[in-house]
Amino acid sequence: MKCRGKIVEKKTFGKNKVWPCDAKLAKHQIFCHKCGTATDALSTGLSFKQNRQQAWQKFKETKSQYYPFAIFMIIAVFSWIFASVIYGTRNFLYNNLALLFITPLALIPFSFEEDFTKGPFTIGMYLKHLKYYPKYWIFTLLGIIWFIFLKILCTGAFINIATDPILHEVRFILVIYSIVIAMPIPIMMIRRNINPIKAIIVAYKAGKETRWQQFFLLLYLFFINLLGLAAVGLGLLVTIPFSYILIERYYLRMEEYELFETEGRGYHVQEEK
Repeated sequence: MKCRGKIVEKKTFGKNKVWPCDAKLAKHQIFCHKCGTATDALSTGLSFKQNRQQAWQKFKETKSQYYPFAIFMIIAVFSWIFASVIYGTRNFLYNNLALLFITPLALIPFSFEEDFTKGPFTIGMYLKHLKYYPKYWIFTLLGIIWFIFLKILCTGAFINIATDPILHEVRFILVIYSIVIAMPIPIMMIRRNINPIKAIIVAYKAGKETRWQQFFLLLYLFFINLLGLAAVGLGLLVTIPFSYILIERYYLRMEEYELFETEGRGYHVQEEK
C-alpha cells in the first residue's frame, strides 16, 4: 500500500514544488511517516460504524445464549446502579458511595478472556473473575474523585463559592470527555496487567486519533441501552452483552493498530526491501 498524499516543497521565490509522496505504508498505519497524510484507517479498521456492524453480525447468531448472563447482571448489578442514581439525585454523597462499590461489579466482564464472541458469558465466568474487583474498585475511586473535583471546580459545590454558569457546560463536556478516554481502560488494566493510573495515561495518549470514534461508540451504546430499558427492560437482554462485546472489539482494533504503544504510534515505518 502506497501513500496517496503529496509533498510540498516551499520555494522562496516562485511556485511551491509539489509531487506525490508514494511512501510504502505498513498495513495498520494511520498516518504516513513521510508526509503525515492520514490513511483510510479511521474509516475502515478503526471506524466505529464498521466495528459495530461486524460485531453485530457475529453476535446476533448467538445472542440468545447470553440471556441468562444478562438477567443476572440486571438483577445483581444494574438494577442497583439505577436505584442509586435515582436516589442520588437527592443525596450526592450517598450516590457516589454506592457507585464506588457497585460500579466495579459492572466492570468485571471486561476481565474475561480475549474475544468475547468465542462463547457466551456465564455466571460462573463472572464469579471466577471477581478477583479483579479490588483493581476495578481503585479505578472507580479515581473516577469519582475526579468527578467530585470537577463539581467543586465548576459549580463551587461544598465550598459555597459562586461560579460562572458557563462552567456547568464545561463540566458536562469534561465528564463526557473523561468517560470517552476511559473506554478501553477496564480491559487494558487486566490484559496488560497495569495499574489504573498508568492505564489512564496510556489510554489518553492512545485515543488521540480515535477520540471521536470512541465517542460515537459510547453514544450509540447509551441510546440502545436506553431503548432496551424502555422496552419493558427486555431489550437489555441483548444490549447489555452486546455493549461489552462492542467495546472489547474496538479495544482489539486499537491494539491491532498499536495505539497503546508509546513510540511511533500510528506512524509505522515500512522498511524497503
